[in-house]
Amino acid sequence: MPRIGFVCPVYRALEFDSYTRRSLESFFDTTPGGVAIVVDDHSPDWTPEYARSLESLAVNRPGAEIHLLRFDTSGGLTRSWNAGLTQAQTLGLDYAIAGNNDIVFTLRWQDEMLSALDRGYALVGPLSNAPGTQPLQEVQRYCTNYQLTDHAEVLDQTAAELYRNHRGRVLEQKINGFFQMAAMATWEAGKYDAIHYYCPSNPFTSRGLRNPTPLMTLNEDELQARWHRSGKRSAIVLSSFIFHYRAVSRGESYKRGNWYRQS
Repeated sequence: MPRIGFVCPVYRALEFDSYTRRSLESFFDTTPGGVAIVVDDHSPDWTPEYARSLESLAVNRPGAEIHLLRFDTSGGLTRSWNAGLTQAQTLGLDYAIAGNNDIVFTLRWQDEMLSALDRGYALVGPLSNAPGTQPLQEVQRYCTNYQLTDHAEVLDQTAAELYRNHRGRVLEQKINGFFQMAAMATWEAGKYDAIHYYCPSNPFTSRGLRNPTPLMTLNEDELQARWHRSGKRSAIVLSSFIFHYRAVSRGESYKRGNWYRQS
């Protein structure tokens, strides 16, 4: 069984604990022997008690591991991904996900992801209810009567339908940055320089405008563009589904209603 790592960046830890906790629990529940790497970007509300509560999530789960990293200054999402991926390499993992801490893993999410990576795709991503700027990752395109909810039973029903109807299907194209999965050997080969897996800062957008959040956004675009130029391919896996609350962990106010926030 390959060892899969989930790099889970955290900020404002206690305020958004319910998202992080559900994300980690769903990862462990669906990923035998999964390794979670939680990277805290100097949350002002982080406590030793909270750290211990996260570590307890791996208890009584055979093969599961959780590793906590914490910065003593805030430095942005990209730095957290870099640190987690470096830790995944140190741990000798086979695959790693640069993800968010407001996602929910569903049944059999990894089966076809691993298959696509084994077939030569360098970077893969799932379908989602919130695909950002990548409309071809929108789950409603592929799942009949999709119901927008975070209810666990419905999420798994959606995942089962996609697996049944779209197993083996991928779309070769750019993927959304909330969930990027690659083999560790590919992450290593795709380094920007000796220490960075992503460009550490993108001060300008693709249109040449100043980027208001250079340490938070567009870094996945830089990564994928650089990998594409080197011949690496990315793909959407149509039989894998990850529910996404869409950046609530950073306190963002996105435009499609309160359902993004857990009650």
